[in-house]
Amino acid sequence: MFVRQKLLRTLLTFLCAISIPVSTAWAAGSVQVTVDKLNVRSGPSLQDTVVTTLPNKTVLPVISTKNDWVQVKLPNGQTGWVANWLVTNQQQASAPVAQVESTTTNLNVRSGPGQTNAIVGTINPGTRYNIVQKNGEWIQIQLSSQSKGWVASWLVKETTAGQASTPPANSAGGGTTTTAPPAGGSQATKPPAVQGSSLTLQYAPYVYATPDPTTPAIGQLHAGETVNVITQQNGWIQFPYDGVNAWFTTEQAPNPNAELDPGNPPTDINSGAQPGQPTTSTPAKQTATVQTDGLNLRSEANTTSSIITTLAVGTSLTVVEKQGDWYRVQTPAGQTGWVAGWLITVSQPSMPTPSGPYVTIVNPDTNVRSGPSTEHEIIKRVQPGEKYSIANKEGEWFQVKFTDGSSGYIAGWLVSASGVPAVIRGNELVGKTIVVDAGHGGNDNGATGSSFSTLEKTVNLQVALLLRNKLQSSGASVIMTRADDRKLTLQQRVDVAINNKADIFVSVHHNTHPNTATNGSIVFFYNQGNSSKLASLVQNELVKATSYKDLQSRFGDYFVLRENQVPSILAEIGFLSNYNDEIRVRSEKQQDLAAEGLYKGIIQYFNSLNPQGG
Repeated sequence: MFVRQKLLRTLLTFLCAISIPVSTAWAAGSVQVTVDKLNVRSGPSLQDTVVTTLPNKTVLPVISTKNDWVQVKLPNGQTGWVANWLVTNQQQASAPVAQVESTTTNLNVRSGPGQTNAIVGTINPGTRYNIVQKNGEWIQIQLSSQSKGWVASWLVKETTAGQASTPPANSAGGGTTTTAPPAGGSQATKPPAVQGSSLTLQYAPYVYATPDPTTPAIGQLHAGETVNVITQQNGWIQFPYDGVNAWFTTEQAPNPNAELDPGNPPTDINSGAQPGQPTTSTPAKQTATVQTDGLNLRSEANTTSSIITTLAVGTSLTVVEKQGDWYRVQTPAGQTGWVAGWLITVSQPSMPTPSGPYVTIVNPDTNVRSGPSTEHEIIKRVQPGEKYSIANKEGEWFQVKFTDGSSGYIAGWLVSASGVPAVIRGNELVGKTIVVDAGHGGNDNGATGSSFSTLEKTVNLQVALLLRNKLQSSGASVIMTRADDRKLTLQQRVDVAINNKADIFVSVHHNTHPNTATNGSIVFFYNQGNSSKLASLVQNELVKATSYKDLQSRFGDYFVLRENQVPSILAEIGFLSNYNDEIRVRSEKQQDLAAEGLYKGIIQYFNSLNPQGG
């Protein structure tokens, strides 16, 4: 008996000895999420209800621990429990990470440790890559979340994450370092962002709460803005933004050596055009987003050529050229190959926004004329997404200015105007059938407001009914998927549009996000063409009417858009998880402004389909 008691005491002492340090380690500081859509539960077990989900890399303060569970403080101030095997101790996560940076341009990255192995890509100075392992004089690096490669150690320099790079000899001084391109070099390098320095942007990146482009953006920066760098990791820069530490990616950075005034768009005059001929503006470099997981990057533009690598959904690509339905693209890791056009979404990056009133072009090859009528000659053509300052307005025509000092006239009904009233014609909606869909309903409440428990289904319907009234007053035939508090299936909502041969389908929603700092409006589309055009125009008018943060129109894989044959959009007016947005979306005045923005965007869309010689 005595021996058994002694053994039990010894075992208990041993268990305490090993459990106390573990508990103390977890309870100190914070943890970081290591998976996407981590379930946060009301208690420390898999049987407890899920209260929310969190994106990968979210950092959470630790409150306490119990067995294999960690109690954490959520971004909205509430608490919950997460499984400790799905998070890492932030003290461990923040340990220095060994990295390398190329010391030469277009350094070959190979499939194995030796010069006889195949080249899988190239890297350039200014970008750092985490070290995976070493083999002799070769180093394996992490190119992206999906791919790795080997580089020669004598052609790179080793650093640790957060350590400043040694400025090149030709540094101009200051916080931002620019490296001149080598003679004959085909790829310009990016200026490294040094911790504690200032960085002046030459592009307009989206801002995210975490370094994850699949989460909703919380804002957008503009060319010419200067940010203070907190840290840089894996192609992302952290900086102070509206009272929080936010992130933007460096992948969108253009050639830093281009002598381009960040406050003005590139010149749109073709130097090779013959006198007297209309010129076409030089298109901005296109980008593409992968829409399926495991997309094959191939050596040639067909499905039988060799596969170079596979790309994850959401990967951002730079378009090099197009050949039929195939695009030659460059990946973030520097690899170049061909992808199927039907598996990506191609978009043009936004041009810098002019100061003062301006127009945004919405149709390809929009005519610019020498005077304010269709009788005047065409002097050039401009492309969707381009923005030009307004010099004057004559009737229904805008006189716009170009960067070379010239000017011309554009039909007001073919563009989206900002800073001045839009050109609205009187009969755009007569004879049009429009389906307005108030999202959720019945026992499906949708999202619930974090601060005032606002039900999404309620504010969706309130805005949808106001929109119906505005559309009907302009001669449209409006069909509501629901005009009261009832539940419909997603297929029933789509069927309303298809069975009534609607001209457009507009679904009204309000958003939510685990990060309560996220706020603003997003209009989603699934199909390029009329749907994306409708989304872009409605997005512009919605934020102009409501003053919500502009989170840009974007692709969204939603049933009511994907399965709909009718040009369709889904408008997320504001975030119920954000205190200020929730207050505003509850206001009758703000709801009317939201409906007005949707209404004006719809009119602009039908205007754009009826050029009438513009």
